[in-house]
Amino acid sequence: MKNFHKNFSAVEIRRSSTTMKNKCGKCKEGKTKARVQTMGSGKCSKCNKASVIALRYAGIEFCQSHFTRFFEARVMRTVREFSMLARKDRIAVALSGGKDSTVMLHLLKKIGESFPMELFAITIDEGIAGYREFSLKTAVEECKKLGVPLTVVSFRSEFGQTLDSLLKKRGEARACSYCGVMRRYLLNKVARRMGADKIAIGHNSDDVAQTVMMNYMRNEPERLARFGPVAGAAEDELFVTRIKPLFLTPEREVAAYAMMKGIEIKNIGCPYAKSAFRQHVRKILNETEEKYPASKLRIVRAFLAQKKLMQEGAKKRIEKHGKPARCKECGEPSSNREERCALCLLLSEK
Repeated sequence: MKNFHKNFSAVEIRRSSTTMKNKCGKCKEGKTKARVQTMGSGKCSKCNKASVIALRYAGIEFCQSHFTRFFEARVMRTVREFSMLARKDRIAVALSGGKDSTVMLHLLKKIGESFPMELFAITIDEGIAGYREFSLKTAVEECKKLGVPLTVVSFRSEFGQTLDSLLKKRGEARACSYCGVMRRYLLNKVARRMGADKIAIGHNSDDVAQTVMMNYMRNEPERLARFGPVAGAAEDELFVTRIKPLFLTPEREVAAYAMMKGIEIKNIGCPYAKSAFRQHVRKILNETEEKYPASKLRIVRAFLAQKKLMQEGAKKRIEKHGKPARCKECGEPSSNREERCALCLLLSEK
């Protein structure tokens, strides 16, 4: 989220001169409340009123009212297209307190007003000083506002150490690998323990495009076979099905929706993300999108078209080799077909 509003290309929003920024003198955390302003001569493609946002990849502009309706309708279409929800589902929302998971929580709560399902949230506290405590505060506040039960689980309580303390011993070079594996492991285990039918993940279409390109660049197509808008349960019964309602929604539009709905965006980023491979891929894709609008969404749609072929290959591999083995140390499923799961292998490294 750091410098998020800089170079607002694919989605253009003018922030009012009355935008207020208050920063804590100690942590420099910024709370930004932005009032969306019109874009000069732009007109809404629906009603001809002054527009507040332009979607360059689609060649359309919207006023605030029509944009929020467009945004919500697209999420609903995504949920329907991929059959993400069933009646009386118990949904665990993976809530970090960032813009994506918080907006997703609000949308699922709205869907739940007319669709019978049960929502609760899980927040994973990795123990990253100067970062997690602020987003955790947002998660608590938003759940209280919406009346959604929240469970907070920490690396310290489950693994006996924070991410900070682990990386002090092992170095920061693989920070995202440790964090990602530990977080996914814990989220799945806690959601299953709490009787969740699905875990809702706040991945937007930018995240999806980045993941697809990262796996191609690393020559890891099998990971992509397991990736998608709905994933998990088909691999192993111990994996809780993961759904991604924002799968076809660009990141900047999530931020725009949050501002229009008065959801606070905290401009603070993870201190370990700066050296991540994902940041490199993000930069490449953002530059490509700036020059060739719609590139990111085309990557996502191309992936979905290819995924059917990948799934057929994955199905044949399961038929030949069987489903993932159980880890001999923790009992969780091991997708790498080793005797130990990815988490136990990582934590056993010297």
